[in-house]
Amino acid sequence: MYCPDEYKNSPLALQAWKDGYEAGLDQGQADTYGMTAIIGIVFLVLILAIISGCSDTYRYPCQDPANQAKPECTPPECVADGTCTDYLVETQK
Repeated sequence: MYCPDEYKNSPLALQAWKDGYEAGLDQGQADTYGMTAIIGIVFLVLILAIISGCSDTYRYPCQDPANQAKPECTPPECVADGTCTDYLVETQK
């Protein structure tokens, strides 16, 4: 018995083809395309989540290299609250 290739990957479509139900064949094809759509949507959401998580933010203003020369990031102003650049940024020795 010949079975069309388009029905071999879908158990519902294959069973419908064997039983002779055209509506079942359409349902089997819809299931295949629906799964592809779901995988595509999940992949898109995953990529958007990864991209949106990337940003240059600093927990303390004195960690930002642009702010390290400001008076509030140099001693003695920053010593009391511990936000001096020396405390926040690890330097290689």
